[in-house]
Amino acid sequence: MQVFHSFEEINNAPEVVIALGTFDGIHLGHQKVMRTAMDKAAELGGSSMVVTFSAHPFSILCPPKEPARLATISQKVRYIADLGIDGLVLLPMNEALIHLSHQAFCECLMRYLTPKAIVVGENFTYGSRAAGNTKTLIEMFSTHHHIPVFVLPLLGSPGRTNPISSTVIRKLITLGHMETAASLLGRPYELEGLVVKGDQRGRTIGFPTANMYVPEHHAIPPDGVYAVEAEWDGVLHLAMTNVGANPTFERQYRRIETHILDWSGELYGTTMRVRFCKRLRHEIKFDTVEALIRQMDEDRIQTVAYFQR
Repeated sequence: MQVFHSFEEINNAPEVVIALGTFDGIHLGHQKVMRTAMDKAAELGGSSMVVTFSAHPFSILCPPKEPARLATISQKVRYIADLGIDGLVLLPMNEALIHLSHQAFCECLMRYLTPKAIVVGENFTYGSRAAGNTKTLIEMFSTHHHIPVFVLPLLGSPGRTNPISSTVIRKLITLGHMETAASLLGRPYELEGLVVKGDQRGRTIGFPTANMYVPEHHAIPPDGVYAVEAEWDGVLHLAMTNVGANPTFERQYRRIETHILDWSGELYGTTMRVRFCKRLRHEIKFDTVEALIRQMDEDRIQTVAYFQR
């Protein structure tokens, strides 16, 4: 998949069907838009192209109000590539983009991409002050340039009245409902970060852990213990992760610690992905280290049983 970080980087782009959206998290609704663009590209004889943004507009307009992110930029690129999209325009969220009018944005699409068709979700807005929407998109492309715009209804959530949305998924993650979040994402929720040195206490009690640095502004599950899949170097390992401040010990801080089952070695400096499959329990303060070890043995048994199921 070719990746561009500005319209100007694109040279002699073939005629494309564009999947257009913010696509935070690349959930099943976003995937539907992208797969529709791929289908239309095959039908019309073009290639598929996703045009999206590196962050939410609030990251520039009002950082304290920016919603928690559901993916890093590298994750977003990987999730889109995994779908089989031909190309990606990942526009940096900055002042210039924030103040670009919806008319000027459409002109950029016309000038640099020569679209054969455009696919969006029905709630898509764009341009300065979100002045552009599906109606203005249809007016610009379908009415004036005879380029079809396909507006897809929002994808419904299984067993729920509300459609799938990044907002709903963020709420599920903050509540620890990881299996339900995964059903809307189409995969387990994943945090990606660098393994850094911790206090190395886990190895003294038989549960060595990899402590992961996670970028700021990302959705973090609530404190507790989780059955997870840990991945590095393209290999998945069964593991269990504790999110929290480890209150059994003094002077601790909130962290993400992952114990990989049936594996030993050093991971410092490695980029690791942790996929949260199920929350096993809340974080607990134990009176003794021995009580903590007994509970962790039970957590290990529950983790293995979960993945066997």
